[in-house]
Amino acid sequence: MELAEHRIRELRDGQNPLVFLHGRIIDGLGADPIDDGFIIIRDGKVAALGAMSNYQRPVDDSLLEVDVAGRTLMPGLIDCHAHLVYNGFTTLDALDRCSIETATINAVLNARKVLRAGYTTIRDVGTVANVAVAVRDAIAEGKVPGPRIVASGQIIGPTGGLGDTLPPHWQRTSGGLGVLVDGVDDILKTVRRQIRGGVDNIKLAASGVEVGPYAYTWMTTMREDEVTCAVHEAHRWGRTTAVHCQSYDAVKFALRAGSDTIEHATRLDDEGLHLFTSGDSVLVPTMCTLFSVLELGESLNLKPKQREEMEVNEPLWRQSVADAYAAGVPIAAGGDLGNRYPHGTNAREIRHLMTAGLTAMDAVRAATGVAARALRRETTIGALEVGRIADVLVLDGDPLSNVDLLQDHARIELVLKSGQLVAGQRFDAVFPN
Repeated sequence: MELAEHRIRELRDGQNPLVFLHGRIIDGLGADPIDDGFIIIRDGKVAALGAMSNYQRPVDDSLLEVDVAGRTLMPGLIDCHAHLVYNGFTTLDALDRCSIETATINAVLNARKVLRAGYTTIRDVGTVANVAVAVRDAIAEGKVPGPRIVASGQIIGPTGGLGDTLPPHWQRTSGGLGVLVDGVDDILKTVRRQIRGGVDNIKLAASGVEVGPYAYTWMTTMREDEVTCAVHEAHRWGRTTAVHCQSYDAVKFALRAGSDTIEHATRLDDEGLHLFTSGDSVLVPTMCTLFSVLELGESLNLKPKQREEMEVNEPLWRQSVADAYAAGVPIAAGGDLGNRYPHGTNAREIRHLMTAGLTAMDAVRAATGVAARALRRETTIGALEVGRIADVLVLDGDPLSNVDLLQDHARIELVLKSGQLVAGQRFDAVFPN
């Protein structure tokens, strides 16, 4: 693929309509790839696509033609479970000791890493203070580079739950990854305050977590009425919800409440599986959460509780994902990266989904079309389809034959967000900083 520097600059400007020619198109929806195809991008959206045999050059002198010479054209990737403030913290209390100012700097730097990895959209499902909203807006205004962000606030959970990291004799006043709530009235007020603060998504922690000091993953830490209250109130205000669920009952509480996504689902029984298949929720299993602890627990000197819980959880987690996939539950990719696997290696999750039984096509769909559905943005992003936003990767190689190509940044030649060149190896060669 020949691209002169002036053409890279034109693509970065994103002012002119563009057509990619002779690409292998993976649409993100599961259709058979088009081996020799074209995509026309106009006003930041996909205007037309199809086989080269059907291509007729529009009568438009400003049209930029780029021959990609057989490279893969696919949607920009989506990560449904991100924490941009994560930055190598081995415990949650270490994160809680991080200042809001430092957390913001971390999030800005990590956003750029994620974009360079081919991710054009992420959902941040838990942040310090209101950092995710601030970074979302800074990216949207063009102040800093990064993916499109679906922003949550602090994780809402109970005393003793996921967000409770301090010794009992200490009192939390602000900041931190979690906000502690107890009872329906407290939850209602907290959800409304976060909505006032500009969040797109409400994140709840309905079970314990392996890295938490007080509750184990098998423990359900919120009552069903608390979960239901939060989900229904978020939906009333037009926001989505994601619920951290590692216990059997947490999964069922969240599904009966109608949460948009279920995070982790470490434990999934027959009743939970039935609720999944009879509802509209999407599973975000975050396999990287499991495998990063198993692979790096010793070298990072993670706490015994975390490592021991993951050894117990491994067969349960694998079985839950396998059962959900076999039952036809929609599965979206979310890496939960930053504290063990670093930001920018998000495509590890696509590989780990394949180890859980997904085909290459379904694993790619988990990070494109199904991920867009999980975010309730299935009509605007996540696929190469006429009318959708033109988030496009130009990849040297076929990810359906070797999904690990998505982890090789040298093979990601161009990254377009809303039809504008924003990252990729060809971009970096001209704009190295």
